[in-house]
Parts: sequence; structure tokens; C-alpha cells
Amino acid sequence: MSVVLKDFIEAEGLEPGDRLPPERDLALKLGLPRTALRRMLSSLEKEGRLIRHVGRGTFIAGSGVSSSALRPPSSNEGNTLRTYPAEVFEARLIIEPKIAALAALRATRQEVEEMQKSIARGNASESLGEFEKWDAVFHRIIVQAARNGLLASLYEGIHAVRAGNLWGKMKEQSLTSERMTAYIVSHQAILDAIKDRDSREAERNMYDHIIDARTNILGPSI
Repeated sequence: MSVVLKDFIEAEGLEPGDRLPPERDLALKLGLPRTALRRMLSSLEKEGRLIRHVGRGTFIAGSGVSSSALRPPSSNEGNTLRTYPAEVFEARLIIEPKIAALAALRATRQEVEEMQKSIARGNASESLGEFEKWDAVFHRIIVQAARNGLLASLYEGIHAVRAGNLWGKMKEQSLTSERMTAYIVSHQAILDAIKDRDSREAERNMYDHIIDARTNILGPSI
């Protein structure tokens, strides 16, 4: 499990002397129970990767790093959106089920056919990269079918975060052939509801799909 924390440190570009976010914030951002996070912090401290100071926080260790060199996180608010997997899933659960509900009411026959093709091609994928390509295509067609420009813009913001280094590593570690098969099945359930113009079922199936993905990537919810 420590690999999740290591990936976070790498993706954030933290260097020796930099401080990690407070424990509570870090647990929420990574979608981890605080007990599990504490075990990871303790393990990395024993490996000499972290320095923990009571009352000051946890810092990245490194050669030549002394107490005087420890520094708080730099503030870059207003420059770059900083968000984390647990926050991404919260946003997806708010937005994507409603998008699927709208798609059930507004999708054209051509869009339904394109969704079906993306499912078939995802099912036939022979690599992780190919599977993720068709997974993204399926979700984007649903967004297109919802016919709401603002929701589409919000979705693209979420998708851009999911393309980051930390997210990519966590997806790669979580995806197995069995899980990819399960995602295909849930995609088909979403599409079947859209075909039936059943907005409530489309919304529910999309919600369940995202919950499954969150559990596979982050583990059971806190």
C-alpha cells in the first residue's frame, strides 16, 4: 500500500525538505483510512524516506536535509488546479450519473450505435492502453449525448485530472482482466438503460459503475 503514498510524492514533485499535507487532509485526498495512512507514513519513515516532527508535520527526507531546511508546502493557488483521486471520484459521482440520465432522454440512434461499438472494441482490447482508450470514448459519447455544454466542460476538467501521473499509476495497478470485464458489463447496463430511454436506470447504473471503480482504485470508502 505504501506505493500509493510514494506515487503521490512523485506526482506532486515533492523534494527533500518539503512538507506533506496534514494527515487528515492527505487521507481524504488519497481516499485512505487514517489508520492505513499512518502505517504507510511509519513504513516510509523507517525506510528513511520521511522525517516526522511532532507539531511541525511530516517532511521528505534526503541527504543534507536538516531541521532548519524543512519547509512548508509552497502556495500555488490561482496557478494550477491541485486535486486528488478521492476528490475526483466525489466530482464524478455528482456529475456523471446526471449526464447519463440526460443522455437516456437525448441520445440519437447514431450515438447509441457508437456507444455499442466502443463497448465491443473495449471488450476486444489486447492492452491496458487500448482498453482505456475505448473506455474514455464510451464516456465521452454519453457526455455528447447529454447535449449540455456546461456539463461537458466540467467533465473535460475531470478527465484532464484523470490523465495525470498519479491517477495513471493507480489505474494501472488496479486494473485486472476480471475488472476490465466487469467494467464492460456495467457499460452495457448503462447503454441498455439509455436504449430504453430509462433515465433513472441510466443514472443508477452510472453511479454504481463509478462506485465500483472507486473501490477498485482506492479501496472501500472511509
